[in-house]
Amino acid sequence: MTIDDINKLIEGDEHRKLELKKSTGELKDGMQSACAFLNTEGGWLIFGITPISLKVVGQLVTDNTQREISQALAGLEPQADGFSVIITFMKPSQKPSQKASQKNLGASQKMIGNSDTTC
Repeated sequence: MTIDDINKLIEGDEHRKLELKKSTGELKDGMQSACAFLNTEGGWLIFGITPISLKVVGQLVTDNTQREISQALAGLEPQADGFSVIITFMKPSQKPSQKASQKNLGASQKMIGNSDTTC
């Protein structure tokens, strides 16, 4: 995915299939969105873009960053099938009721309008 692809994807702001996070400092909120995407129509979770200004600020990606995201995604129950690190598209799950483990969220999430909601 190129920077032009990313700019095109985010030009309409966040929506039902797009969640932007400034950094992985918002990883827990990002996992709520990941759960919601998996339980509905799928969607993009992108770290490194400020949600309000839509500014691409980037994200320092270290081995630890990749490990943290990987562990957070691995904590989804049942485990999500197929994802990438940092820019992640969540395909709708074939398994009903995706939820995060107790240490992350402990509840199933789904998209209602533009918001992820506990179900």
